[in-house]
Amino acid sequence: MKTTWAVLGLGCLSLMNAGAAERSWDQAKARKMVLDVLEVEKGKKRPWNRIPWRTHVANAVKESKQSGKPILIFFFVDQKGPPLEGCGLEGRLLRTHALSNSTVHSLVKSKCIPVKLKLQKGKKFPLDWPALKKWATSYNFSNARGFAGCSVVSSDLQIEYGNSGSAQLTEMLESPAFMAKEFARMLERSGARVLEERSLRVQRGIEEYERMVELKRFRKGVTRAVRSESRTRLPLDGYSLEQALELYQMAGAVPEK
Repeated sequence: MKTTWAVLGLGCLSLMNAGAAERSWDQAKARKMVLDVLEVEKGKKRPWNRIPWRTHVANAVKESKQSGKPILIFFFVDQKGPPLEGCGLEGRLLRTHALSNSTVHSLVKSKCIPVKLKLQKGKKFPLDWPALKKWATSYNFSNARGFAGCSVVSSDLQIEYGNSGSAQLTEMLESPAFMAKEFARMLERSGARVLEERSLRVQRGIEEYERMVELKRFRKGVTRAVRSESRTRLPLDGYSLEQALELYQMAGAVPEK
């Protein structure tokens, strides 16, 4: 059975269209996004927690294996600051603009086992899952300031079916991490990949060796597609550290020197 490239390549057209558009920084839009974060946090309802987050990772992995659902893991730096639930600005933007959306809630509840993971500054990434190797490497070599992201991980912890892309401040105007519709599309692509892999595992009329070859080929294709979809972009034209500092100050989260 051949890999369905339509499943692996969903979203490629939108990425090409986005790349064709003029890429320039819009500080007014960035300010509005931060103001939205402050408004939601002021309400004290924590809409991102309408997702039934698991906080015990080992139990979540067990649940994922039993249910066949992948794990959606949201990782962020546990950081002191004004919000009710401590988190760096990047994580606050992600949970306000993506994880507070009702469509995202529905998709997560129906397709995933959601896990919330707090990262501790000064300590290494706490999970050694093969699927999260690149995230762990990025975190371990970063200063951990504002590090955040979401990943949809297979039950055997070997691959990602999708991820939020970078949640860096430099990408806040175009990363799926901060756009509910794009985040929802990522979840839908991930769900389609899970279903296709499941069909490969139960396909009749082929030898077990052939099945394993097809599964390996499929997973390699998924990994290539996910890397393409979540590639890191250079800062937009016009972005500056001064503008970033203004956003941090607005959020009451001026980085430590």
